[in-house]
Amino acid sequence: MSAAKSPDPAFLHDRRSIERLTIQALEAARAGDWDQVDACYSARGLSLTSCALDRPFAQQLLRMDEEVRSAILVAQAAISGQLADAAQVKRHLRQLRESSGQLASERVTIHREA
Repeated sequence: MSAAKSPDPAFLHDRRSIERLTIQALEAARAGDWDQVDACYSARGLSLTSCALDRPFAQQLLRMDEEVRSAILVAQAAISGQLADAAQVKRHLRQLRESSGQLASERVTIHREA
């Protein structure tokens, strides 16, 4: 039986860095900071190129990635809902303009005096 080999310190650093970046991406996704999510995943991608992952660690990353994906889907649904609401308001305003005799293509300008 051979003795257990201690992990290479560089390997542990890369692994910690990858885990830290994934956690930061998840936190940023929960906060809706999509630029930060992108930055974390870009940095993580670079770290992954120089690090061999064992199966349990890879599965842990995949679980966190799934949580990030869920946050993205929630944000997309919220944005879709807001776009639908905005389209409904726009249609309603157009109907109000048309019913008041104003052509839909005319622009309304409001002037405010100090």
